[in-house]
Amino acid sequence: MPRMRAVIFDLDGVLIDSERLMHEVTGEIVREHFGKAYEPERFAALLGRSPRDAVAELIAALELPCSVDEYLALSSPRLNERWASAAPIPGAARLVRHLHARGVPIAVATSSERPSVERKMGAHSDWFGLFAGRVVTSTDVPAAKPAPDVFLRACSLLPGAIEPSECVVIEDSPNGIVAARAAGMRAVALISDSVPVAAYDAAAPNERLLSLYDASPATWGLPPFADRVARTVPCDAPLRLRGEVVRGFGRGSKELGIPTANLPADAYAELLCAAACGIYHGWAQVDDGPVRKMVTSVGRNPFYGNKMRTVEPHILHAFSDDFYGATLRLVIVGWVRSEANFESLEALIRAIRADIETARVALDEPVFAAARSDAFFVQPAAST
Repeated sequence: MPRMRAVIFDLDGVLIDSERLMHEVTGEIVREHFGKAYEPERFAALLGRSPRDAVAELIAALELPCSVDEYLALSSPRLNERWASAAPIPGAARLVRHLHARGVPIAVATSSERPSVERKMGAHSDWFGLFAGRVVTSTDVPAAKPAPDVFLRACSLLPGAIEPSECVVIEDSPNGIVAARAAGMRAVALISDSVPVAAYDAAAPNERLLSLYDASPATWGLPPFADRVARTVPCDAPLRLRGEVVRGFGRGSKELGIPTANLPADAYAELLCAAACGIYHGWAQVDDGPVRKMVTSVGRNPFYGNKMRTVEPHILHAFSDDFYGATLRLVIVGWVRSEANFESLEALIRAIRADIETARVALDEPVFAAARSDAFFVQPAAST
């Protein structure tokens, strides 16, 4: 692979979690105004299109009795109210700051229109400002994705006479991947739950990522990350969860020999949707007891094919009794790895045990150990 010199980011679904808001608003409008059902997976082909093009296809597919302008009059006010609440995609700020600090030219190329882009980026100006005005929108070019225009325009704004073939593009939509390939750039697909695997296969990205925490600039010939701690990555911000311990799938103790203390997934649906699917480590407290090390999965557990995301923590302590109904507090601070499928139960168990040992060592590091005293826990709590 030739050495890359720059990175161009899509915006929605790559830097900020705005696509979830778009799906949310679309579902509300088609249900409330037209009595129709909206299934995000069915409309994966709309991701990456300009707003007007996407709405036109939505209207045709659902046979909505309205024009594009009439639909936008319904959706735009709701979206404008919510853009500022769009959270960063996990790992996005880390990657952007790393590249900027190492002098790697970066840009944004999006099919969104400039007024909405400004609203989306305004809430995260501390790191969006690092793009130094190199933000290209569908408003700025003749054609939106899957045409290559936004990427070629973004490349032209980069310093140092960089060629398209020297650019890495990070995209979550098949349309964006097609556009990046058409521009002659290296297309890296950030896999989205709402996009069928077949759509990515058809778009033919050069590389796939399950999370931006997995991004490895060194593989693109760019400066490597230097922030791993005991083989794990500090989370952009701690994840804090509290709830009643419920019965899970009955496989932790019986099938794996690794008991978990499960929280009710429906109570954390929004947080779980925003989190990157993977294995994390952190700290746990049962009721007002000691704060102990833990490792947890967040996601669908591909080996078992869960239909919804769950959080299944394993506390690094041998409890003498079950504690269903107890209050469990979690502070998640580090990323271990992405979720993975395994050829056998034995391989899964080996991976989990390796994750446990990784967490055991990492949580002794000062950057992670500090969270043991997090104010989220019931204080005082004797530690063991």
